[in-house]
Amino acid sequence: MRSLYLLRTHGRAGLDGEQVVVSCGEEELERVPLPQLDQILVHGNLQLTTPLIRACLERQVSIAYFSQAGWCQGRLHPIETGYRHRCRHQQLLTPQERQVAAVSLIRSKIANCRVLLLRLTRRQRRDEISSALERLGWLLGKVTQATTPERLRGLEGNAALEYQRALGVLLAENGFLVVGRHYRPPTSPFDALSSYGYGVLANALQTRIELQGLDPYEGVLHVGSARHAALVSDLIEPFRTLLVDPFNVWLIRTGRQRSDRGFEARDGGIFLEAAARRAWMNGWAEHMAEQVQLEPDRRGPRWELLDQLVRVYVRFVYDPAGGLKVPHRR
Repeated sequence: MRSLYLLRTHGRAGLDGEQVVVSCGEEELERVPLPQLDQILVHGNLQLTTPLIRACLERQVSIAYFSQAGWCQGRLHPIETGYRHRCRHQQLLTPQERQVAAVSLIRSKIANCRVLLLRLTRRQRRDEISSALERLGWLLGKVTQATTPERLRGLEGNAALEYQRALGVLLAENGFLVVGRHYRPPTSPFDALSSYGYGVLANALQTRIELQGLDPYEGVLHVGSARHAALVSDLIEPFRTLLVDPFNVWLIRTGRQRSDRGFEARDGGIFLEAAARRAWMNGWAEHMAEQVQLEPDRRGPRWELLDQLVRVYVRFVYDPAGGLKVPHRR
């Protein structure tokens, strides 16, 4: 099963037999078999016909409407989605199975940290970055051997500090200081960028978790509460350094975001101003709509990376012995 992303600002999606047909005026743009879909994600003003909506409800295909930047505005679910039992499967995961999933997620996060640093220093690598890469490689090996959540959290914290120190060295020449993780509230311009981006990403990820019938508050590493969606915090880990951090670094290095403008001090922290938030959102929407390689024979928007991980987690819930295969940067 797969998602159909409708990213156009105008057009129409209708039904032709068993095919979803996307068109603009008289031009047919795309044709996708409806039986292959389990959700349709609308990111623009493209209109869905009533016959298509009814067919989706009959076939238990969920429809979600998003802003261009990824904020979910609402969802349309069949009355019987057939997914409600997945929450019970989540609750039945043993501590050992949860540890396996958590290790895979943190391994992918650290691996993405290393690859991003490697790419940022491809032409010239400083000694500080080389040392950080070595330590991240060592921590990557230790994560595989972690047998308790406490040990895993400790290794993740050490890896995050190594990564952020190295990133701080690279961004210092652009006026951005990276001195650790301070998000509640953010205490520096880079923290403000990161905090805002992670919040946008968490919203998009929680929507996809709920569309697949999972309980976003039942996690494998983080501890959930009435105000903390633990599974969102778990699954977002590899995406921080796969999606948000590279985008923020690109904004900084291209001069689209400077440290001396676009930020305001309030409530004991540093936050993006309204105009800077709008600019970030516009750039993020374009970034996530770009086509990337999703499988050896298929490309799609970056948004679909979120769907891939959520579906992988669904398979893990049903078959923990198969492990959790997390997509990561290569």
